[in-house]
Amino acid sequence: MIQIIVNAFVEKDNTGAVVEVLYASGDYEKVKTKYEELVAQYPENYLVIYDVPLDTNLSSLPHYPSVFIGKEEFEEREE
Repeated sequence: MIQIIVNAFVEKDNTGAVVEVLYASGDYEKVKTKYEELVAQYPENYLVIYDVPLDTNLSSLPHYPSVFIGKEEFEEREE
């Protein structure tokens, strides 16, 4: 099992949101330390630690790292 730290925030110009994986490790103490550093660095953002089992179809779990993207994100944009 590894842990990942996910960071989510709204872009400064409010045109969208970003969800990114900032850190991954199999060492829980390192993850905890890095999480505390990131919370201090990004106090307005949503940060979360996910446990991620290896060799597992993550969508079979009750909760796993995921992002919702509306269908409009996949439509061609007119310029």
